[in-house]
Amino acid sequence: MRDEPKKAERAGFWQTAAAFCPLRVTSCHLIAAFTLLIPLLLTGCLSYREVSFKGITDMDVSRFDNGGVAARVMVTLDNPNNFRIHVIDPDVDLFLNDVFIGKATLDSNLVLEKRTTKDYAVPLHASFDGHGAQAMGAMLSAALSGKAKLKAKGTVTGKAFLIRKRFPFEEEHDFNWE
Repeated sequence: MRDEPKKAERAGFWQTAAAFCPLRVTSCHLIAAFTLLIPLLLTGCLSYREVSFKGITDMDVSRFDNGGVAARVMVTLDNPNNFRIHVIDPDVDLFLNDVFIGKATLDSNLVLEKRTTKDYAVPLHASFDGHGAQAMGAMLSAALSGKAKLKAKGTVTGKAFLIRKRFPFEEEHDFNWE
């Protein structure tokens, strides 16, 4: 019974305050305000700068047969951003001495650390998918000449938080075939 007068006082205060305020703020207004403000605030935190490819430092072929090739490629990448980037969903065409040898896929996840220039081991494999004769010819030619040019062309998706972005790329690397 004691609480009833206090409740009436509080209700009276809010009714009086609402009468003086020309704007009626409801939960829908608050949800709409947060929905609009949060992306604006996050765009400042998530300003993106391009990750730069510094080069291939090493390549180790672990499997090579009629079905395809498996390799571990050491690449140097510079991530100048203030957040880690997860590399996912690559769509990469591999060429050896300008001959298409197959599509490459990542064997494990790759995460670029924030604000670092670092060497990353990229385990990948490529299936020849009907291009085995062409690929074998290109590899035999490279083995006989002792020199090869590996070219990767395609797109890769980078993911940070809930944001995804697809990046096109084309890289070539000349190396001695031993």
